Amino acid sequence: MKQHPLRFVFFLLVTGMGTAWGQCEADATIYLTDYTFTPTNLTIAVGQTIAFVNAEGTHNVDGTAANNPVSFFLEETGGNIDGVCMGTVTFDVPGVYSFNSSVGLQPELGMTGTIIVDAETLCDKLVNLSGAYDAGQSSWAFRSYFGCVWFGQFPSEGFPSTNVNLNGLEEYTLFLPKNAAIEELQELLNLGQFDLLYFSEGMVDGLSYHMVPGMYLAEDLQDGAMLPTVEGQDIAVSVDSEGTVLLNGATLLHEDIVAFNGVIHVIDEVLVPPGYPAATTWDFIEQSPDHSYFEQALLAEGFKDDLRGQPFYNDNGPPAAAFTVFAPTDDAFNAFAEANGFASVDELLDSQFIDDIVQAHLVVSVVPSEDLTDGSVLSAYNGEPIDVEVEGETITANTAPVVDPDVLAFNGVVHVLGDVMPFEFPAVEGTCGAWTIVMTCDPSDFGAGWQGSSLHVYADGEEIAVESMASNGTESFSVPVDAGSRMDVVYADGGNGIWHGYSILDNNGQELFSSSGFNPNMGEAQPPMDVYRLEPCNEKTSCGLMEVTFFDGDGYGWYAGGMQFYSDEGLESQIVFNPDFDGDGYFDYIGFFSRTAMVNVWEGEVDFVVTLPVAYADQCGYEVRNPDGDLVVEDNVLGQNPGNALNVTVCDPSVSATTNLEAQRELQVHPNPATTSCQLQGLNAQEPWEAQVFGLDGRLVLQQSGVGTEPMSVEGLTPGLYHLIVQFGEGEDRNFRLIKN
Repeated sequence: MKQHPLRFVFFLLVTGMGTAWGQCEADATIYLTDYTFTPTNLTIAVGQTIAFVNAEGTHNVDGTAANNPVSFFLEETGGNIDGVCMGTVTFDVPGVYSFNSSVGLQPELGMTGTIIVDAETLCDKLVNLSGAYDAGQSSWAFRSYFGCVWFGQFPSEGFPSTNVNLNGLEEYTLFLPKNAAIEELQELLNLGQFDLLYFSEGMVDGLSYHMVPGMYLAEDLQDGAMLPTVEGQDIAVSVDSEGTVLLNGATLLHEDIVAFNGVIHVIDEVLVPPGYPAATTWDFIEQSPDHSYFEQALLAEGFKDDLRGQPFYNDNGPPAAAFTVFAPTDDAFNAFAEANGFASVDELLDSQFIDDIVQAHLVVSVVPSEDLTDGSVLSAYNGEPIDVEVEGETITANTAPVVDPDVLAFNGVVHVLGDVMPFEFPAVEGTCGAWTIVMTCDPSDFGAGWQGSSLHVYADGEEIAVESMASNGTESFSVPVDAGSRMDVVYADGGNGIWHGYSILDNNGQELFSSSGFNPNMGEAQPPMDVYRLEPCNEKTSCGLMEVTFFDGDGYGWYAGGMQFYSDEGLESQIVFNPDFDGDGYFDYIGFFSRTAMVNVWEGEVDFVVTLPVAYADQCGYEVRNPDGDLVVEDNVLGQNPGNALNVTVCDPSVSATTNLEAQRELQVHPNPATTSCQLQGLNAQEPWEAQVFGLDGRLVLQQSGVGTEPMSVEGLTPGLYHLIVQFGEGEDRNFRLIKN
């Protein structure tokens, strides 16, 4: 569509002092009388003509206001009752025109008017591309970046400015992908709708590749044509045997949505400019025919979501990291497996070492090849160094050659390796052989594996293994054990722990310990228990596992608190809640209302030394049961910090009374947490009791009486934490923290 300046067409057929009115023909007419234009306000379409006819007085028509799209002016003319044609003006440019009669004081006396030249621009057309055209998301993006107005205002400042104005005079041809194509792009980029819209680094160029200067109707899209886009690269036009028009292979679905300043066509795919990066580092690995083994390893270790993250743009979830991925080829994995004694690559992928191997090839930052300088050292995901050497054009990472550098993605970069980086396989046996730890994930779990949960193995306080599982079922790994070591196994709950479990087998295949989460439909729901101070080779004297239960009414999980266990020989073991498992320098928050750990106990006296949590310590408490299940320590009083319990004999079978920090007589509430009812255990069969239950606000919410182990109903209580006071015997009373499930 060619641009036309404002055309002035004057029909001044002068006869004496006037102009023949019959020849002043136009699409609309404005009459001039003393101090008035009639009509004062007029709306016309683009290209229409207005005649100005003076019926009274001496006037001109002055349309030279500075804000007019184009200026116009008709000379001063005297009018009469027959009407004098001053001239006609054709309006080819849309917009709002202000005009007046500038003779004398006529503007001040109110002789002014307005002409609105209305036209549907590309911006107007884009508003209505949902429904039958199914291109609402593309329309929204184009309106955001290219000069359109939303609800009377321009889009937010978050969008970069461009040189294209779809509300202006220059003509453009737009190819808009349908909604389904945009949804596929969102999935590919791992971005939500709004995050994709703000994906400014690639969005402007991507949209510009869908825009061609000038107006190309469907009939103009001829086979073999190359359309130069605003982005700078061409779109190839082809027409198949059935007459279907294709743009770089994308099918033209809806054609010729014509606007004043261009035309819109709807297509079935997103057009991708040549040379653009892969969407994510994961996409490259997944689509590469040479990285199937590396893909399997990354999947098994749960790195798919990490490598699909968009750290700079995604606001819908936790912050993702940008990655540099050193990606060994399939040939590299075959050679590595053979060189290290594995029967096949599958055996290597199933080994317990594959997580460390994978992590050694990932760097949590973007390091292009220009930054891989000789002698530089990168830190891998597992904290190990990656030594870079550069000699001429050759780059190596831990001696593995980079054969294809700088495969760019929107969330990082991939460097293809010709070898797997060297890996020092740790010893699988110690002086007492090796223990096997079998992890399970109940198939009832609708997730995949442990989903961020992990199992941490410590020898004498030093972490020697960390394992997880990415799929439901069973997986196992081995750890070397030495005589005299104290082994701790700690479960880090990342969610759905009630479906997880593990067992520890010694070098003879005998089960040393086993724990699994409880099905919430079958009983109390808790993740697997931790176990502390297991003894390889059984060289130390042990009388079994004592049960230490930690209570926390506020769900802060004894944050940064814990407990140490001492014998006459010194520190035997310790529990640290919320350790920094992920190494970010902060305690990992794991909330609970109660959590039980098993600790191998020895003959003699035990000191229980408490490290108070940093928040709401007075809401915390604990109790200890010996290997026979007898309560030997109780410190669980609402509003009181838990204290140390010293010189406690846990293993002496001759001790029947409990070591109660509040009183010597044993009394407990069971079950606690309770669902419908609980019992007061430790009373004589016919001993009467009175119970009062208070909310955390101090209000009495329940009062009951009974005898012996007669049940106390809690069914009417709202789930939560309560303060229970029990009075019994001759003026005795006990305070408990009662949890209602």
